[in-house]
Amino acid sequence: MIENCNLLVYTFIVTGIWDIVLRILSINYYKLPNILQYDFIKYLIPYFKHHTILSAALIAGFIGAITQIIIINLIKFPDKFIFKNIIIFLIISFIVSGLFGFIMKFSKLFPILDKTYYKNLGTIRSIYHDGISGLIVQITLILLFYNIYYIK
Repeated sequence: MIENCNLLVYTFIVTGIWDIVLRILSINYYKLPNILQYDFIKYLIPYFKHHTILSAALIAGFIGAITQIIIINLIKFPDKFIFKNIIIFLIISFIVSGLFGFIMKFSKLFPILDKTYYKNLGTIRSIYHDGISGLIVQITLILLFYNIYYIK
């Protein structure tokens, strides 16, 4: 069984690592193969130019952990590899992550992100991409915990 405190620490770390991956992709955007040149990655270039690797990863980790708190208060993290439970968990994670991005945009707590990334994406696409980001983190965590706790 996964304890919530462990889940939040892992969420913070995994979200920060994925943020570093996005940073690497955005900084090298014009060197990427065309198939990987998604506009949302390009829209992150000015954001990452404004933040250090550490500050951007810490911001992302914080947002990921706060979002996870909301999610696990709505639904339990799937502690067994039961497909139905995982799908329901991922659907709720997508919705909460997308809506949390909406809150981030309109709260004005993240002005650089709002002036760069969210401005270029627009509201609907930013909600969608924030939802997808939440899914990427949750799927990473599910696979990580499955490997740690259940494969022996």
